[in-house]
Amino acid sequence: MKVDSSYRRLGRADDGFTMILVILTLLVTSVILAVTFDATNADLGLTRNTTLRDKAYYAALAGLQVYEYQLNTNPNYWTTCPSVSNVAVPSTTDESYSYSTLPATGHAACESGKTASVIETITAASGTFRIKSTGVSAGKSRSIVATFAHPGFLNYVWLTNFEQEDPSTKSPEPVGCEHYYAYRQEHGLLGECPNIGINGGEEHFNGPFHTNDASEVCGNGTGKPSFGRIPSDAVEVNGGWVEGCAESTGPEILGTFSQTAPTIPLPESSSELLEAAEYKFSGRTYIELKPGSPNTMLITLSSGAKETKSFPPGGVIYASNSKAGCAVKYSPFSGDLDYETDVGCGNVYVKGTYTESLTVAAANDIIITGNLTTSSEGSGKPTGTATLGLIATNFIRIYHPVSSTCSGGCINNINECNAANLSAGEDPRGWGATENISVDAGILASKHDWGVDNFMCGKGLGSLNVWGSIVQFWRGRTRCCTGGSGYSKSYNYDERLATRPPPSFLSPTAAGGWKVTRATQPPE
Repeated sequence: MKVDSSYRRLGRADDGFTMILVILTLLVTSVILAVTFDATNADLGLTRNTTLRDKAYYAALAGLQVYEYQLNTNPNYWTTCPSVSNVAVPSTTDESYSYSTLPATGHAACESGKTASVIETITAASGTFRIKSTGVSAGKSRSIVATFAHPGFLNYVWLTNFEQEDPSTKSPEPVGCEHYYAYRQEHGLLGECPNIGINGGEEHFNGPFHTNDASEVCGNGTGKPSFGRIPSDAVEVNGGWVEGCAESTGPEILGTFSQTAPTIPLPESSSELLEAAEYKFSGRTYIELKPGSPNTMLITLSSGAKETKSFPPGGVIYASNSKAGCAVKYSPFSGDLDYETDVGCGNVYVKGTYTESLTVAAANDIIITGNLTTSSEGSGKPTGTATLGLIATNFIRIYHPVSSTCSGGCINNINECNAANLSAGEDPRGWGATENISVDAGILASKHDWGVDNFMCGKGLGSLNVWGSIVQFWRGRTRCCTGGSGYSKSYNYDERLATRPPPSFLSPTAAGGWKVTRATQPPE
């Protein structure tokens, strides 16, 4: 059969076209395979990197957990500025962690033993500290910055270690009192070391309440004492309620009651603030706060010299005992207290008005000689941003001068004092006893108590109005149980203290109970 030559030419043309298609197909397939291979390799790389970063993150968590364990074992662990490096995570071959305690704002480094370099004092996070934990896995690293917080003093309108009378104010001073109620009851110490009762319908703690001890209450037909304002207010009475009178119906609890809150110990002194103070005084110091722009203080030194200063930039002042020392033993039962014998004592006498934040600290006592307030609304509730801290190693007291007449002696005798209140004209210092006195402050008496001088003498002085927080080691007294002398209480929590604490206000840093309240990952 004869094949047409044109057909043969057409076949050869088709053969060439088919070959081109085959080559193109192979080329496209190769490209797809190459892209797929590259993509797969990339995914494998990404997956490996993600796995390593996840492992590094869990290594950082392991470091944080080790820090928490050490802190729970030794509550003072953080004060040593601990740091560790490249510690292998147990049961792993390529994971390790490192951690360090970060310095507080305004400090270049964390310094062992210097809590001011660790604890935040000048930010809204006052009373907290931070650590950084970094995990590493096969060269990949992740970090966590954790903030530790503790139940703070300024979270409560009322906080006591002991709900009993301060034994140091008695003569002779009883022994064995430094135990909680259950121990004192078991060992027959309640006669010498009694609780101060919370009675009737005239005592109201309008805010969160905490005591490490038992509270003795008397609630009956004359009324009930109340604790808290709203359900979210903690009412923490670790020793429970003790009935203080016959047929007592107990207290009125408006908050949430607990007997299992952590014990919150107080610092041993105010001396930590000496380092933070920009103004330092020696011996007895009189201060009157005056508002303005800026706020100022009229200061009378122990020498009698007077000077006017603006509030310090860091907001802390401190009065130390003089070189001559402080030999005065204070007792509110003295009747004719001599306010002139304490010239060598680190005592601050203070009153006035403020619109800028300040912390006044004293090696010995703080004595409030008149109203001590900031801007407020009609109800007396403080407004604005200024807060005041009062921190004394021993007592924080309301100045209450009386005449020297006191039948039968006043020591330990709260029912037989007939000394009269002194007016401003009768008082050698020109201040006199202040009726219906108001104090807007966070108050901390670290070794002794908060109370009123000569509380058992003279006619009643009306109400002691506190907007703030009261923290004391022992219970002080503000009025006598008979005769109506001294002040009735009006204690109200200033909620601003929870977020705007006074400068460098102390925290319960020697206690356990530190918890992580925030954990973040810093930018990488």
